[in-house]
Amino acid sequence: MASLDHTTGLAAKVASAAALIAGLSLSQTATAAPLVDRINGALDPQACDGQGCWTNHLRVTDLDGDGDLDILLANYADFFNGNNSPEPLVAYLNDGSGSFSNASAAALGDYSGNVRMVAVGDVDGDGAPDLYAPDGAGNAHVLFINDGSGAFTDEADLRLPNDYPQGAAARMADVDGDGDLDIFAADGYASNGPPGHLYINDGSGVFTEAMGAIPGSIEGSDIDDVEFFDADRDFDLDLIVNAHQGGTGALWLNDGTGNFTAETSIDPPATSNFHYNIAPCDVDGDGDLDLWIDNIGGGFREQLLINDGAGNFSDETDARVDGNPGEDDNGVICVDIDDDGDFDAVVVSLGTPERLLENDGSGNFTYVADSFPGPTDCTLWGEFGDLNGDGRLDLVTGQGECSSADEVYLGNMLQPADSQPPRIIAVDAPSMAPADAEVPVTFAVSDRTVTDEGPRLARAYATVDPDGAGTEVEGWFLGGDLFRVMLPGAPSGTVVFQVCAEDRAGNTACSEAEMYEIGGGPGDGDGDGDPGDGDGDGDPGDGDGDGDPGDDTDDSAETGGLPVDGEGGEGGEGCSCTQQSPANAPLGSAGLALLTLAFLRRRR
Repeated sequence: MASLDHTTGLAAKVASAAALIAGLSLSQTATAAPLVDRINGALDPQACDGQGCWTNHLRVTDLDGDGDLDILLANYADFFNGNNSPEPLVAYLNDGSGSFSNASAAALGDYSGNVRMVAVGDVDGDGAPDLYAPDGAGNAHVLFINDGSGAFTDEADLRLPNDYPQGAAARMADVDGDGDLDIFAADGYASNGPPGHLYINDGSGVFTEAMGAIPGSIEGSDIDDVEFFDADRDFDLDLIVNAHQGGTGALWLNDGTGNFTAETSIDPPATSNFHYNIAPCDVDGDGDLDLWIDNIGGGFREQLLINDGAGNFSDETDARVDGNPGEDDNGVICVDIDDDGDFDAVVVSLGTPERLLENDGSGNFTYVADSFPGPTDCTLWGEFGDLNGDGRLDLVTGQGECSSADEVYLGNMLQPADSQPPRIIAVDAPSMAPADAEVPVTFAVSDRTVTDEGPRLARAYATVDPDGAGTEVEGWFLGGDLFRVMLPGAPSGTVVFQVCAEDRAGNTACSEAEMYEIGGGPGDGDGDGDPGDGDGDGDPGDGDGDGDPGDDTDDSAETGGLPVDGEGGEGGEGCSCTQQSPANAPLGSAGLALLTLAFLRRRR
């Protein structure tokens, strides 16, 4: 079983108490003073003749590897009909202070397409984030490979199958446990095809479609969002598929090898309305991932689904969410905006300014008016990250439908700076391992923000023999909230280690000491302890590092193996935790080889 809240210590508890006081003060004043300030003209000149495009999706990530967060905007006006009406894919580079310049020509060659959503990750293992952009009109997709400096070249013809789904949503994750990032692309609006296509990475960034690996249909149509996350905490990545209309969508559970089965549907409300976005995060602090779904409840209110730990979800919106007005909303962002160690919910809206639903720490939410400034605009997507290095969360919003200017908001002094260490939620460690074989350890991490590519971390790593020589081993991002490290082989004895995470503000947390014995016989690497072929399906791939830290790593682990900056939490017991001043250090590349392993596993 996975143990929860491995991170804590006196320092963490003191920081948590201070954050709680700050949070209480915030809740008393938030109705009168916004937590962020709008920066007029932050992204000028805007694309699309200076007016701003129809922005459906965006990523806040380090595109050029300089340690600060840049902005990538996906634009496409006619996705409802699947028509060919291309708009530019736009990249803004950060100078480190939160000032941005449009670098689309140099970075992307002024590419234009019908891109409703873009997936970011290191697909070729070089430590730099690459970009996959499916075309919503069924034209050729693009796979931009990063040279490490933020200059991208489309290599889709060399790396992707030439069947082109009418892509409305895309995500990257290591679905088959081989250490590299795979791709799921959903068939979207105006499509009569299958729900989507699963592309498996060979470790070098070349993909083949996994035929028969996903269900052939879902209830509903117009898939416009998908999310990889570990729904049942078995340390592989499951997939939730969001149907915009006509049904509830579906949750597909992964068997650990990249084959998915529709085990359950999400729990629909009595009245189903159009909805766009799914946001997994642990709202009640029990270590499993719950789900926010925007606009699906009665009166266009958000729906909150609570996970029982096994991937079964129940609608507890009425019992847990108080005062949320019904609006034309387009998404929910999980973020610890008040730095008190739990996930609040920020709702991005088409008809009002963004809204804050404040968490009481137990997963009960109250609407706090006027937490975000105007204007009332047409927000279709948003993402948080520290853009100027002051330790506070800033917000970028994408404006669609009215094609107005995309917006940047910087956190102000009413918002606490990040003082919370990450949380080590669960560890999947072996109880026995063969002599001289490297051993994979998978672990779940939470921190202050959640992005498409996980929590934003500076590092995820392990320390072997923490009370002795203390050898450190770098980890990499798998998807959802999962990371992996490969521990070095040992000839005999007992191996003692801790897994650790450091966020971009310099706050660090480690698990309690874990251990395993050397001398186990061959196994299949699936963690169930039965004999098998020793293929070690859980270990990393061929060194492509698709899981190594990426652009979101340094503030968002979005690039294929980059650590993410997480969901925020105070620690549990047995952890060594530190709080430091803000720092922007990206997580390094994994670069690990696929090894044949055999061992028995225990889950903590």
